[in-house]
Amino acid sequence: MSSAAASATDKYDYILVGGGTASCALAKRLLDANENYRLLVLEAGSPDYEHKHIKVPAAVGRVFKSKFDWDFTSTSEAEPGLGPNHDGVYLCRGKVLGGSSCTNVLLYNRGSAGDFDKWKVPGWASKDVLEYFKKAETNHAVRDDKFHGQSGPLSVSPVKYTNELIDTFLDASESAGYSRNSDFNNWDKGQVGVGPFHVMQQDGVRSSAASAYLSGVLKHPNLDVVTGAQVSKVAIEGGAKEGQREATGVHYSVDGKAMAAGLKEGGEVILAAGSVGSPHLLMLSGVGPKKHLEEHGIECVADLPAVGENLQDHPAAVVVYEVDKRVSVTDDFRLFGLPNIPSPWPLIKYLLSGTGIFTSVGCDYGGFFKTAAAKDDADLQIRFIGAKAQSPLGISNYEEYAKKWLSWPSGFTFQNICVRPESKGTVRLRSGDYREKPEISTGYLTSEADVESIRNGLKLSRKLGTSENFKKYNPVEVFPGPSVQTDEELDDYIRNSAHSGNALVGSCRMGVDPKSSVVDPELRVNGVRSLRVIDSSVMPLLPGGQTCSSTLMIAEKGADLLMHAA
Repeated sequence: MSSAAASATDKYDYILVGGGTASCALAKRLLDANENYRLLVLEAGSPDYEHKHIKVPAAVGRVFKSKFDWDFTSTSEAEPGLGPNHDGVYLCRGKVLGGSSCTNVLLYNRGSAGDFDKWKVPGWASKDVLEYFKKAETNHAVRDDKFHGQSGPLSVSPVKYTNELIDTFLDASESAGYSRNSDFNNWDKGQVGVGPFHVMQQDGVRSSAASAYLSGVLKHPNLDVVTGAQVSKVAIEGGAKEGQREATGVHYSVDGKAMAAGLKEGGEVILAAGSVGSPHLLMLSGVGPKKHLEEHGIECVADLPAVGENLQDHPAAVVVYEVDKRVSVTDDFRLFGLPNIPSPWPLIKYLLSGTGIFTSVGCDYGGFFKTAAAKDDADLQIRFIGAKAQSPLGISNYEEYAKKWLSWPSGFTFQNICVRPESKGTVRLRSGDYREKPEISTGYLTSEADVESIRNGLKLSRKLGTSENFKKYNPVEVFPGPSVQTDEELDDYIRNSAHSGNALVGSCRMGVDPKSSVVDPELRVNGVRSLRVIDSSVMPLLPGGQTCSSTLMIAEKGADLLMHAA
């Protein structure tokens, strides 16, 4: 059931901190396994996962920097890999039931088998995790029982929109020697190639973790879901010796009122607040690097230097062209492509058939590329957008487009993503006040290899954008611009315009060595009993794909680990 606040006298088998992607899956799987479990889900954001801007894919621009978004920005002074003109990286994180599965661009790309084998964590190799990927999904795009599920909660579908610019991109890529790939999640074929990405939607409507998992148990009498509830710390009791410390509950606030919730005997607190929220809460609770905690007046109950380290994300930079024909995705929203005159036909088509431009976030075609023959796996993902970016800063274009969609100029964009980065960042406290956002350093481009991957992507994008296939549109380069030619100039452009591919992971890394990890292979926090982290932050290495699918895999496996331990 949904409740405004849990009773102070209630005790729970599981307290789930965060109501995002992993938490929604955990709640369903735990209650499906044992309907007598008592669960509390605490979500700081909104309950409105069925808002039209969340459900309709084409409205994704309206969720950025909205009430559904934590709206984090990295600290520019803590970004040594970025240029002097960079103001910090905007990081969209979902602040709503369903979390970032409600605010992402719906792409379902798992990465390759090698990504998970490189984790080198017992029980988490590709052969171990594949069953959980399959368990999570019902795939309508391909029928392949080896790699895809047909009975999971999450609906994965083929793209239901294209236009001539997208077709031109695919043709240009083929002419350049890149083959078509109809399933980037087929680990036998590998990722390299171009084609449509699979998308998390059903009948043209976003399939989020909240709609796919949580909605089925929201009315369960043993489930309390509290929204607008910001957790301030995990209650940890016990002595100073290893193994004596134990989580007993959480402290949180609703509308400024302090609240608390406790565990039943044998219960557990599960942090599922994501790669920013989970390390932040651990540190607020006294779990983290001792010196850093003491600098902020927090008593250290478990000295874990790895908390907040190892943050990873996909940095990106764009190549943009303007064209003199009305052929863009954005033109399809206007009557005969004319400025300021909306066309009724896309909406009518969407409402009648669940197809067409309203089903698209704009970047659901593209490919994966090896920019050097020596690469083991693709180091570059290109997301092709059949529309002109007005700024080189990525997601900011969606925010701007939401305001000016009826007068947007025609063009096309290549977003170049370093999909297997080496650079790593951090999450750190600004203060001991839970209401103050943490300090984030993405660590973008501190590895020269990452700069090189994006630079090579810019060159490939230029090759495709000026190919014979695109010449009929008379493309004129806008970004980086014709004056940016040398490697040094390209690198300067990359460092001053790098933006997020929205794939934050790693800040509570899983491992076998407590000195270099936060959780063990069963996702238990080192040194504190009855406390686990089950979300994207436990990934030791960022997979080469969008991370919602991997987060759901972790939640599915995490639920099994919890049930086996009960």
